[in-house]
Parts: sequence; structure tokens; C-alpha cells
Amino acid sequence: MMEKPTDLPHVALVDPFLGNAESDLPKPEGIAATWWRAKPPVGNTHPGATLPFGMVSACAYSGAYVTGYGRYGLSLSGGSPPVAFGAHEALGLAHFQQSGTGRIRMYYNYLLTTPLGPAGLEERTVRQPLADEVAWPGYYAGRLCGVNVGFEVTPMEKGMKHRYRFPEGAPVAVAVEVSAGGLLIEEMGTYPQGATLKADGNAVSGVVVMEGIPVHFHVKAGKAEAFLWEDDEEMAATSYELTLEKQKFRPTFGFGFRGREGAELELSFGFSLQEAENAQRSCGAESDFEEVVRKAAEAWEAVLSRVQVEGGSAEQQEMFASALYHSCLKPADFSGENPFTRKPGPFFLDLSTLWDLYKTQLPLMMTLWPEKGAAFVEFLVEVAVREGGFPVSYLMDNVPDRFTKQATGLCHAILEDARLRGIEADWERVLSLLWRTSQSGRGRRSRFGEYGRKFQVDPLSHTLDISYAHFCMARMARAVGHQVIHDRASALSPHWRNAFDPVSGLLREDSTYYEGENWNYSFRFQHEMKSRIELAGGKTRFAALLDKFFGFSEASHGERLFRFEGLNNEPDMEAPYAYLWAGRHDRTARIVRRVMQCQFTTGPGGLPGNDDSGGLSSWFVWSATGLFPVCGQPLMLIGSPLFPLSRWHLPEGELVIECLHHGPENVFIEEAFWQGQPLDRAWLRLEEFRKGGHLRLKMSDSPTDFGSRLPPPDFAP
Repeated sequence: MMEKPTDLPHVALVDPFLGNAESDLPKPEGIAATWWRAKPPVGNTHPGATLPFGMVSACAYSGAYVTGYGRYGLSLSGGSPPVAFGAHEALGLAHFQQSGTGRIRMYYNYLLTTPLGPAGLEERTVRQPLADEVAWPGYYAGRLCGVNVGFEVTPMEKGMKHRYRFPEGAPVAVAVEVSAGGLLIEEMGTYPQGATLKADGNAVSGVVVMEGIPVHFHVKAGKAEAFLWEDDEEMAATSYELTLEKQKFRPTFGFGFRGREGAELELSFGFSLQEAENAQRSCGAESDFEEVVRKAAEAWEAVLSRVQVEGGSAEQQEMFASALYHSCLKPADFSGENPFTRKPGPFFLDLSTLWDLYKTQLPLMMTLWPEKGAAFVEFLVEVAVREGGFPVSYLMDNVPDRFTKQATGLCHAILEDARLRGIEADWERVLSLLWRTSQSGRGRRSRFGEYGRKFQVDPLSHTLDISYAHFCMARMARAVGHQVIHDRASALSPHWRNAFDPVSGLLREDSTYYEGENWNYSFRFQHEMKSRIELAGGKTRFAALLDKFFGFSEASHGERLFRFEGLNNEPDMEAPYAYLWAGRHDRTARIVRRVMQCQFTTGPGGLPGNDDSGGLSSWFVWSATGLFPVCGQPLMLIGSPLFPLSRWHLPEGELVIECLHHGPENVFIEEAFWQGQPLDRAWLRLEEFRKGGHLRLKMSDSPTDFGSRLPPPDFAP
């Protein structure tokens, strides 16, 4: 095994094992002890090797929920996740993993690769103890104890390098199961809809169709001979086809390599969703393993150094670096691999939890890597043209309608946010597609039509989604000079009010809500926050509702109160910052710091809930530096920095956030200065943030009235 590259300081800080297991967090104190837990307390991350926004990942595979790594079974409620496997074991190494999701139907884990012992293919189905695991960004290694074989994997742009070290004198052989897919949990596995394989010397080429998507592969081994197998019997043939007749019996099948000499075997995998030739070009068989590891680590160092923090404890530094790492795993960049059009161009997968990503992770990606943001915008446009509407998620399958319960119209906010962050695109065309698909959509998008007729839809959280989508279209229309769409969208944007009970000041209770209740969705950022606060009875009453929600005060007699989910889940992750519109920055500061203190830590149990493809980790990245984005609005909210100094290396300039008198108890802002001038507001204009500058904050251990006189702006039509 290799040693972690200490000369790459940000890579050295990352712990890819953070969030792999059930939460083991600091004991909640004060208001944090009252917060609600809707989801299983487990991060559901994996330590496998991948590149930033990488197409391919590889990790030890046990078949557990949800990434294929670990010991857990299916878990959907707020209790401890059930243990599916009695020990930390693995069947081998699989490719393509989700990160931090919950139940999403698609779990990949293709081309399961297993080193074999003296018993040959019979040992392929035996789970082995997994030990000596080591990981850093771009590298993952360990040992399968049953055959006593060490393994290492490192990613390439569209492929993966494996290296296996066998005991001296032991047979050298590896098996790859092409029929493998999904999880070893009922109804969570995947079986091929077709496959062909061809062995030629020390290489195997083929394609397997999973969930309607062709996965082409080319695998080459050094100093080894390839063979094919079916149902754990080696075949004399050099080609194989999974016919319709064979599919009835669901045979296991694949290929393998038998070493000719020595105790080490390297494999190079190349993948493509379009062509066999692409997979062969992506194989990178001649590249040196150590060089690939170094190149991957350097790619990660370049990404992780874009946001730097100074000060804080060693544990906080590790938490931040690991959070930024997890923020840059998804969406997976499959550019040039669109299996539907078979044309070059941007293509992304694993938008598994877009209802989380749009709030925190995508604004981070758009901010730091506008070129990636521009490609993402082009990808969304292509999907909308091809499928007749914008997605709310996107996975490696051929099913256009996905996840109708969670949210609606997310891409309207994502695309307007991209425009505000300076992403270059044909915004007139984007607007035309947004408007046309929202007016004439089908399936999940029919809610727009219902909203246009009734001015509300159920679930009521979708009423907020669609109202906000019309606000985003109106703002985009004004920017590109489309008066008709501007006027029509503006007229439809204020109907968020219909979702609220003017007596309680909250969302109405006569609705279903996804993974939460009416309280959890009641404090989402609206485009008309002044009217929202007036509907609640004014700033004082709005702040009082928030106080109940976060645990500063108790529920009234008979009141049905659902508390903050404490970052265990996504519906209310922005709610701590809602206080800013009521002039109570002190409350925001106290809550944000308490969340970071009680809901995050180091180690496998370091996350409070599903990382949701980096949505949760991105919340930490923003909040730890003292900022928070408002997707679709030209605002950056100011919180309470965890670190005394942060540097954002932005495309247009460097942003420095400096805290005077910083300390664990000094969570409140007494004074703020922007570019050396007093700043009497708890927010920055997005254009100020984008250009960079110096934000200096004087901290205090006592609540202050900072931010009380000038709330964030309202964007009423």
C-alpha cells in the first residue's frame, strides 16, 4: 500500500471514511437536544476512489445499503440503521457508487471484481473479512482476509486501475462478475437486460445493459491470460452472449484473469456509455499505477485548495476538508458519454437528490467552477429538449419520470442561480424552454398546469416550489428582455400565500409533506419575505415562531409542533438563516454554531444523516466560512464563521473572511466591515461576493443587534 501524500496539504486532511457509519456525534446541548430526527442517523458515504465530480468510482462491496459498502440494511425511519451483515466484510470491489443518498432505486455497483484463492471461482461468492483499509482522495486500498490478498484502486477520467498483491506461492487469479448490480437487499438488485463478452489474450471487451443503459467496458491485465465463466464454471469459449433464453434462468457470468508469473496483478478498466472504442481508449493500460495515484491526488488538491480555512482545531480542519471533498463527488461528469443521443457534449448523472443539491451543493459548484456550471446548464437543456421537461433527479437509467413526491420545478431555481453567478449560456433559449415545458408539461410537470388553474397544488410544499419557479422565470425574462413571459410569470409568482394558514402563520396542516411536517417547510426562503413575515403577524411573531421551531420556547397548549431536523434531513436546512429577515442575526449565529458543534464530527460517525450527494457537506462548507447562498436570488447571507480566517479563491477575485476576537463562545457579530467600510447588514450582494474582497467581523460572546436595521432585500414583483 502507498503512503498518503503529505506534500498535498488539503488532500492529507481529508478522511474519506467520514460519514460511512451510524452517527457518533457530540452529546447535544441546549436547544440541540430538542431537535427532531426524521431519517436514519447515518451519512451513507463510502471511502472508494474517484476523481472530482468523477465518472467512475471503485469501492469494496458488501452489498449493504445504500452504496454497497458497510454493514447496513434498508433503513428509512429515524432509528438506528439495521445491521444486515454481522461483520465488516466484502465480496470484492465494485464500480460506480452513489454517495450519501437514501432509497433511490438505482445503486449501480457494476463489474464486481474479486481476487481468487486456491479454490478458484468457488470462492467468488464468499464474503471475506475486510481489513487494513486506507483511503485518501483518489486512492483506496485494503485487504481481503479470506484469500489474504491486498488491493489498491485509483481512478482515471473514464476508468479505474486495480492492483492486487497475492501471497507468495499462491495462485494469481481475479474474477469479474458482469451480471452483478445493485445491492444484496430484497428488491434492490439489478440484473442485465443483455450482455456480450469477448476475451482476447490478456484483455476482455464487452457491453452489459443495465436499467436500459449500455455500459461498455474494456479491461486489460498485465502478465495474465483472460478467460470467461458462467455459474462459476470456467468456459473454453472466448465469447459469450446473454441471450433472451438465458435471461429466464438469470445465470451469473463474467470473465477473469490468471497470472502467468509473480505475485502481483494489475488491471485497467475503461468505460463508456456509447462505444466499445471509447472504453478501450479510456482503459489507460500502459499508465503507471503510482503515476495515476499521484495525478488523481493532484487533481483533488487543486479542487480542495479553492476554499482555505485557517485556525480552529485539528478536528475542525479535518471536518472542513472532508466536507469539501464530499461536496465535489457529485454530480458525476459523464461528458461525451450521452447514451441517448450518442453525441459529444456535457452529460451528468447521479442527480440523486436534486432537492438537496440545489440549495447548497450546486451553488458551490457554480461559484467555484463556472466552466463546470456552464456544462451543467447545457446538460439540463439537452435533457429538457429530449424528455420534454426538466428533471428533479437524473440517474443511470432510461426512465424519464423520477421522484414525483420530493419537489417540483427545481431546475428553474438552479438555472436562474447559474445566471446570477455569471454562468455563460444562451439564456433566451433556456428561458423559452423553462416557460414552454412548465406550461405544456406532462407527468410530474402537470403540477404547473394545476397551479395555473387553481393557484395551488398538493403537497403544499410544491406550491412553494412552483411559485418560486415563476419568480425565477420572471427574473430571467426581465434580464433577457422578454416582456410577455416576465408579466405572465410575475402574475403567477405570488400564490405561495395560498399554502399558508394566516392564523398560525405556518404552512397549512391539511397536506402531506415529504420527510417532514408543515413546520419543517414553513421557513423556506421566499422571494417575497416581507410579505411572508407580514402573513405571520410581523417580525416579532415570525421570530417567535422560529424560536418555537428551534427550541428556544415551548409549544402552546395543544399545539402540534415539529422541531428543526438538525441537519439530519434536508427540508429545513436553510431555516437557521430565516431569522435574518426578522432582524435576529444573533439567533442565526447561535443555531448555526450549535449545529456545527453538535451535528458534525470526525470519523465514520461524523455526519448527522444522509450526506445526500454532498448537499449536507456543502451546508457545512458554506456555514463554516460564515456564508450561505440563496439559490435563485442575488444574495449571500452572513452567518457565524467556525474559523477565524477563510479564503475563497473565486474566478473574479479572492474573498477573505476575517474574524477578530474569534473563539468558541464568541459566536455573535458585534461589528462588520466590507472593504474597510462599516457594513450594517448581515448579507452581501452576490456581485460583491463574486468579485471578491475583504469581510472583517468583530465577534462577541453576547448577542448584539447586528443586522437588525437592514434585512435582506425583498423581490416582490
